[in-house]
Amino acid sequence: MTMTTFTYPTSAELQEIAQDKMPRLTQDRPAFDLAPMRTVDAQLLIWEQLDNYEGLQQIRGLDGAPSRIAKTGVSRFMMEPGVYGEFETIDELELTSRRQVGTFGTPVDISDLVMEVQDKLLQRRLDRIELLIWTLLTTGTFAVSGEGGRVVYTDSYPVQTFTAATAWATSATATPLGDFRQVQLKHRGHSVDFGASSQAFMNRVTWNNLISNTNPDDLYGRRQQGLGLINNLHDVNRLFGGDDLPQICIYDEGYLSDGADGNTKGTFVPFIANNTAVVVGKRPAGQTVAEYRMTRNANNPDLGPGAYMRVIDRGEFHVPRSIEVHDGHNGGPVVFYPAAVVIMSV
Repeated sequence: MTMTTFTYPTSAELQEIAQDKMPRLTQDRPAFDLAPMRTVDAQLLIWEQLDNYEGLQQIRGLDGAPSRIAKTGVSRFMMEPGVYGEFETIDELELTSRRQVGTFGTPVDISDLVMEVQDKLLQRRLDRIELLIWTLLTTGTFAVSGEGGRVVYTDSYPVQTFTAATAWATSATATPLGDFRQVQLKHRGHSVDFGASSQAFMNRVTWNNLISNTNPDDLYGRRQQGLGLINNLHDVNRLFGGDDLPQICIYDEGYLSDGADGNTKGTFVPFIANNTAVVVGKRPAGQTVAEYRMTRNANNPDLGPGAYMRVIDRGEFHVPRSIEVHDGHNGGPVVFYPAAVVIMSV
């Protein structure tokens, strides 16, 4: 008796399909603009950064010898990447229901089942990466826990911080406009602009607190335009732009917990926590502040860098028969200019 043959995308085809899906899956997700994904053919995450230029040109005087200055130092950073991977099984029940009745050797197309699993695994991968990026940008550190809640992957960066004297939820006395003006000054000593060319990311709860301000000596007093009141994001950003303050970007996305992260299963977890705003400044030449790097992975056919995707048919070697769809990657976030980030606790 001939075993039923299933047809589905190969591992290589899944990789190509994933590349086509990526632009759609990452659009409107600013984390991937702030820290673009990049592959590097290396085992470790390694990067270098020139130290700040210091001092003033020295006087020479007529017929005087010029002074020799010290070379600018270079700081070298290195960390191990996180190693991620998971799979989902298309089980015997799903395979049996797809067998063409009255046949044994006729191929049965289960591409839609494989593609459905791929979509799920891709979303979980991108949600994990996005959470790492936002957690790092909004707290300065990240930690990934494994089985039993033990932290298995963590790192920190020296980003700048600011704490409002009065929480924005206290609308009568809060000073969000004044707070942004103080953050604006944090460019001093760093090659970064926290003016109108920078962005301030927050979720909708934090935005609602800001726009509810009733302090006449702060935002509320500036929101009054004749007999009207500015109550929308476009006009607030126009007001902030006129004061050369960061432009507000509301980002209220997140993920649904499966319980593995310590949250209750089915709970919506926002990428940016309430009462937090992260200001990302603009570098002089528009350099990218951070990257998410995917490193070398032995599960790729050529042992190259980047995510891997595999389809494994247990076939005649395992009972009950099943097909596994795998997805994983080695990688982590790197921040080139931590001083270009200001975490606001508001």
